[in-house]
Amino acid sequence: MIKDLIKEGFILKEQGYYKKAIEFFYKAIEQDNTSLELLIEIAELYYLIHNEEKALGYIEKILDKNPTHIKSLELLKQIFIDKSAYSEAEQTAKNIYCITHKSKDLLEIFKLLNKQCKYDEIFEYKSIEYSDKMSYEYAYAYFNKQDYANAEQEILKYLNTYQNDHKGLLLLGKIYYTQNKKEKCVELLDQLNKEENKDSETLNFIGLIKTFQNKLKEAESYFLEAIKKNKESSYYYNLANVYLKEGELEIAKRYYNLAISLAPKNHNYHFALANLYYLQKHYKKALEELTEDFIEGNILKSIILYETGYLALAKQELTRLSKIQPDNEIIKEYQEKINMELGFI
Repeated sequence: MIKDLIKEGFILKEQGYYKKAIEFFYKAIEQDNTSLELLIEIAELYYLIHNEEKALGYIEKILDKNPTHIKSLELLKQIFIDKSAYSEAEQTAKNIYCITHKSKDLLEIFKLLNKQCKYDEIFEYKSIEYSDKMSYEYAYAYFNKQDYANAEQEILKYLNTYQNDHKGLLLLGKIYYTQNKKEKCVELLDQLNKEENKDSETLNFIGLIKTFQNKLKEAESYFLEAIKKNKESSYYYNLANVYLKEGELEIAKRYYNLAISLAPKNHNYHFALANLYYLQKHYKKALEELTEDFIEGNILKSIILYETGYLALAKQELTRLSKIQPDNEIIKEYQEKINMELGFI
């Protein structure tokens, strides 16, 4: 009888009738209330109908009886991930790896560490175990630590095995782009464009390369599509840069402001908007966007002071900035202009 109930429960589960399947597993557990495998089936079914509270209740029952029950721990980890409780998911993943010592479970720890920006902790495992799949996580960690040489080395190892892997190609592109190896990025475009349903990151990256190629209308369409999928501040900023290049200053201004509204502390966004106001000769508005601890902004501030006739103030500020960046050509150019106007040359 119990075998028939379990069999029917699995059939219903396979067909997607999760609530009905739960009923059959309940009947089965009435006949065998010691079966952890029946309890995990019920927990999984509650998870599938988005009743995480009930699922967690059954997971707790299982782990009380058997703390090393892998299926329960894996389901628990997934629930934590779904809730963006990455620290708890990480600890659960570590518990799983301590039991299994499998590469795939170590890889899960790496993914969770990267999600939390715990990059250094990933490298602590490097002497323990290494696989080609782990190369991606190492590359991702190196990239975010701005160690681009090691990031490139690791991602090329990964792509040597997984040659057409989309996420690997995209990360390689980002590494090249950050190092200003834009011609190498262009070489990746055909492979990245093969994806039919591109995610927002890919669309944004292609938009950046199209901008570099000066194919501005194409870049514009890629950024707009990326924004439809994910309202990420950098996508608005990149789109604004395209409109600025096209001379569409009012539209560019709108998108810079949208980027700032999503990331109000980003100095680059404020500087870009200040530069736009400067081009329009709205000097007061430009100065309002500039922050003290951003050297490019301080240079622009000095230029505005010069152009509005405050030569002594501009000279004083440029002298200060030249000590920070003695080889900056813009600083040198405006120092020379001011000295000429003041009669020092």
